[in-house]
Amino acid sequence: MTNGDEPLAQGRAPRRERTRREQLPITLTGAALVVIAALAIIVPLRASSIFVTDVTQLAAFCLVFAGLWLLTHRMGLLSIGHGALTGCGSYAALHAANDFGLPLMAMPLVGFVAGCAVGALLGIPALRLPKAYLALLTLSAAVAFPIVLRQLDGPLPVTLDGEFVAPSWTGIAPNDEHIWEFWIVVAWVVVAFWLLHGLLSGPIGRALVATRDEATAAATFGVPVYRLRLVGVSLSSGLAGLAGGLLLVPVNFNDQSLYPEELSIKLFALTIAFGSTAIGGSRLITTVPAATVLVLLPVWLVDRPGWVTQGGWIGLVKSEFFLYAVLLLVAAYARSRRARAVRTYDA
Repeated sequence: MTNGDEPLAQGRAPRRERTRREQLPITLTGAALVVIAALAIIVPLRASSIFVTDVTQLAAFCLVFAGLWLLTHRMGLLSIGHGALTGCGSYAALHAANDFGLPLMAMPLVGFVAGCAVGALLGIPALRLPKAYLALLTLSAAVAFPIVLRQLDGPLPVTLDGEFVAPSWTGIAPNDEHIWEFWIVVAWVVVAFWLLHGLLSGPIGRALVATRDEATAAATFGVPVYRLRLVGVSLSSGLAGLAGGLLLVPVNFNDQSLYPEELSIKLFALTIAFGSTAIGGSRLITTVPAATVLVLLPVWLVDRPGWVTQGGWIGLVKSEFFLYAVLLLVAAYARSRRARAVRTYDA
């Protein structure tokens, strides 16, 4: 009897082990969400106004990374121009408020629509060609956007006409508007993440994965691959545009210097690094550490002028882009080790 039970016991052990491995990311994600919710309540009430403004921008950039995560990890496509798409959303939202009197609370919606429209314009020709063309076309947009914006708005920043004044029922003092701005942005981000998660958890999300893994087979079963990819690219761009509209809330102006081509490269690099299943996992929660590095690393370096002014090898090692390169190398190494471990386990 014992000998007959041994194969069954041996077969159950790997299944139990796989179940524990599958439950661990869900548990960690839940714990991370609890921590983030606690910080969202405590930080604006206790931190300085400058730091709260930085964290507000961090929350908005989570949407840009969510769009890149959708494009890269769910669809298998590449974009190196999401900084420009964020700027397009910011430009459209600002002029909708200044020139057409749009309510300030509706600006993010204009940014979302503008991002979707520009993303569709880029995706219509690029998606009919090999995947690399979308990356090249979005990179061209990232390089051209600051030049185009300078021609449209001139060399000086364009300031938003209006202020985000907290309602009396919030109990927020007039000189603490940064707290109200933080909660406005966080509310938009939470709703956007909830809707995106619901969309990707259903048949559309599964169809996007099918177009990534087996596009020919998906088309055989009636999935409109080109149209679905175009919708995904447009939605990804719309999230970047939504973030651009939200960035006006704490910053209150728009300028070509806010969206250089380096921003798009950083966004792409951090998406690849933190989207690695080895160090970040393939979940939307990875947008938070990516946005944290993007926003707070430059602030940390500016607070340490001795780091960035040193020359030679020391200055190189302490530079921002060197730290990005190290992060990408660590992600690549961790991913390769995980792939080897998976192959060894399957064997």
